[in-house]
Amino acid sequence: MTSSSRSSAPDKFLRPAVAALSAAFLAIAGCGPKDGSSQYGDAAAAFAARDYRRAAADFAKSLELSPGNVDSWLMLARSRLALGEIVEAAKAVGEAYKLAGTDSDVLDLYGQVAYHAKKYDVARTAYGRLAGGKDATDAVRSRGLCGMAVVDMAGIIGSGAAAEERAALARTELLDAIRLDARNACARYHLGRLYRDAFGYTEAALDQFELYVRLETQAVERVQSVQRKIIPELRDAIARATAQRTGVDRRDSAASASALKKAEEAWKKGTFKTAKLRYNDAYAADVLSYPAALGLAKSWEKTDTSAAGQGEALKYYKIASQLRPSSRDTLMLVGDLATKLGKHTTAVEAYSRAVSARPGDISAIDGLIRSLRKCGRPATAAVYQKYREGLPSSRR
Repeated sequence: MTSSSRSSAPDKFLRPAVAALSAAFLAIAGCGPKDGSSQYGDAAAAFAARDYRRAAADFAKSLELSPGNVDSWLMLARSRLALGEIVEAAKAVGEAYKLAGTDSDVLDLYGQVAYHAKKYDVARTAYGRLAGGKDATDAVRSRGLCGMAVVDMAGIIGSGAAAEERAALARTELLDAIRLDARNACARYHLGRLYRDAFGYTEAALDQFELYVRLETQAVERVQSVQRKIIPELRDAIARATAQRTGVDRRDSAASASALKKAEEAWKKGTFKTAKLRYNDAYAADVLSYPAALGLAKSWEKTDTSAAGQGEALKYYKIASQLRPSSRDTLMLVGDLATKLGKHTTAVEAYSRAVSARPGDISAIDGLIRSLRKCGRPATAAVYQKYREGLPSSRR
């Protein structure tokens, strides 16, 4: 899959070069053909050694003898791109496009070079063709969708409605890319970036970056950056947020566990008001207790149907969802109660996070679409509606 980093993008789509390497061997023996294969072999070796300047020179020599060699044009473009020579890379990939404009590796690199040249419309068109190819494999389509998402991410400016719509578009493209190819490391990386930078979903971002590190096999420099910088920063942010909760310095886990046991016994007996008191004791003793916060929320919802009581229930459901952000079920409770109370902005956030926890959950997606419409954000709702319609029927 294409990448927004020149240092990690090349060398993924090098076509099999057995014939070229054989020709290079013959050239060493003094009987190499005059078709550019010897120069291609030298260039490929230089490229593998990251000597991109020499690689570019040798690929150019190869093309003097064999100007119709698509592989040579692609590798010349990759060499120029690695050197940061965008104009020259565009010329080279343009020649490859003229020769084989429907090939997946040509479309992929054509989109990548256009992206670096900031010709975003051109890039998105190329990636769209890659994603929409009738005979393309799921892995190829996944690469195309990821490329489209990267282009859309470049268009996220500010925090208004247009930025929200663009972020939603990139998100759904990346989710579709991962649905088609769960091992698409590039899609995992960019979804992590999107969740961190555009959505503020720290835990979800961390999950994606950790998956990226496990899946990536080629972009060594990026992997090291994620391992050494991004993941530690996210873990520190999560730890700081936890440490800043009011009452965290007064935690008494033993007292909380004791009160929680009494609360659960009262709940089983149907004495819900007593259960609420004991859940309150358990939460007061340990503000990081997910079971206590969830039980307290359910108790308020059960025992007090007034607006104030339901508001308390929503407050504790939100706390529980913060303590366990990957719990789709808890997030759905937040969204459903917020919808009931007419707090549609809160519902949007809850359902959106539920989608990050379980991307194929149609009830979470429907809740998000419905809440966005209630909030007067139809354009973003339409993006998620299109995503919903693209899911396999078995996941609906």
